[in-house]
Amino acid sequence: MKPQMTIDRFRIWLAVILLGITTMGTIWIMEVIRRHADDEQNRSSARSAPDYYVEKFNFIRLSNNGKANYHITGDSLVHLPRTDNIEIKHPQINSFDQDRPPLHLRADLAVVAQKSTLVTPKRDHDEVHLYDNVSMERPEGLSSQFVHVKSDYLLLLPDEDIVKTDKPISITTGKATSTATGMLANNSTQHLSLLSKVRIQLNKREAAPAVKTK
Repeated sequence: MKPQMTIDRFRIWLAVILLGITTMGTIWIMEVIRRHADDEQNRSSARSAPDYYVEKFNFIRLSNNGKANYHITGDSLVHLPRTDNIEIKHPQINSFDQDRPPLHLRADLAVVAQKSTLVTPKRDHDEVHLYDNVSMERPEGLSSQFVHVKSDYLLLLPDEDIVKTDKPISITTGKATSTATGMLANNSTQHLSLLSKVRIQLNKREAAPAVKTK
């Protein structure tokens, strides 16, 4: 009887030991997984957090040919390393290329998607997305008429000197006020296209002053 009881007791203790080893192994694996998840979350948070911040900045943007063509100011600028985007609060953008008519753009927010081969999909050129209370003005010049555009969204392509949108817009010129959905404006060629739902209201001409006669 005693040998049989000893063998049974040995089997019980062996099962307890194996169960303990399995439990400890499971706890260790769960701890490794938890730490890995925490590390991934911390790295993700670090990538998504801004890596630099500037207030009341003044920036001159250079075109691909090295010629300065856009002057950008704003209340604040932050860079997001995860997307390589720049966010600007209350941006004001002014072009000053001598070979092209000037443009003045304002908005509540700008998101600059910089040219990059490191993001997916890669960006072949800079894109400036303007959001909320967006305004674009081109003053009257020798070869251009006054234009004022208002919308909730405009996309500026600085290298191509193009402004476009697929959102509703309102356009005021010296001769007419127009509304439409979608616009493509090329400042280099001074060509502007309204894409759909176009309505045009001609502005009334001011009455000529009366000529007094003797």
